[in-house]
Amino acid sequence: MTIQEPSNRRLFVSMIVSLDGFIADPDGRLDWFEDGNPQFEQYCEEMIDSVGLALYGRRSYEEMLAYWPNAELNPRSPQDLVFARKMNALPKVVLSRTLEHAAWNNTRIIKERIAEEITELKRQPGKPIVAWAGAGLVSTLTRLRLVDEYRLIIHPVLLGRGTPLFKDIEARQKLKLVRTTQLGQGLVVLCYEPMTP
Repeated sequence: MTIQEPSNRRLFVSMIVSLDGFIADPDGRLDWFEDGNPQFEQYCEEMIDSVGLALYGRRSYEEMLAYWPNAELNPRSPQDLVFARKMNALPKVVLSRTLEHAAWNNTRIIKERIAEEITELKRQPGKPIVAWAGAGLVSTLTRLRLVDEYRLIIHPVLLGRGTPLFKDIEARQKLKLVRTTQLGQGLVVLCYEPMTP
C-alpha cells in the first residue's frame, strides 16, 4: 500500500491583458477594459468562490484597498454588494518591503523570504491561491517558479505601449495551453501551465 502525499494548493495568476500583452496603458489606466460583460461577471463570481487566498504587490494592494471596502459600504448594485463582501472577507497577502501596515482586513504582509513563505502557503490545506494584480508581483512569482497556472483574460484591444504583463524574465520558460474559455463576444481566457524544465 502506498501513501499518497497531499498535493499542494495551486497558485494561479489571473490578469486582464490587451491583445498585445499590456495590463495597463502608459498612464497606468485600465479604462480600455469595458465592464458590463455578463459572462465576465459570472466568471469573476465563480473565481472568487473558488479561491482561498489572494496575493498582491504593494501598488495593486493599495488600489484594491481604495476601492473594495468602500464598495461594500456604497455598492452600485446588489450584485456588487455580494462581490464586495466576498473580496473584503477573502484572506490576503501583500508582498512588499515598504508597506508598514495592512489596513484591509484579513491581510498579512510578507517582506522577506518570499519563495519560502509562498511555498509554505502552498503547502497549507485550502482552496487555490490567486495573484490578481501587479506586473512586479507576476514577475517575482514567475522568476521564483511559484506559478502553477496563468489565466490570461485577453481583451480585444491593442494599446501599443504600457505596462507589460511579463517583464524582467531572466530565463526561457515553456508553457502549455490547458484550457480556453470564451466570455461573450469579445473576451477569451487562455490558461497555460508551466512545463517542467
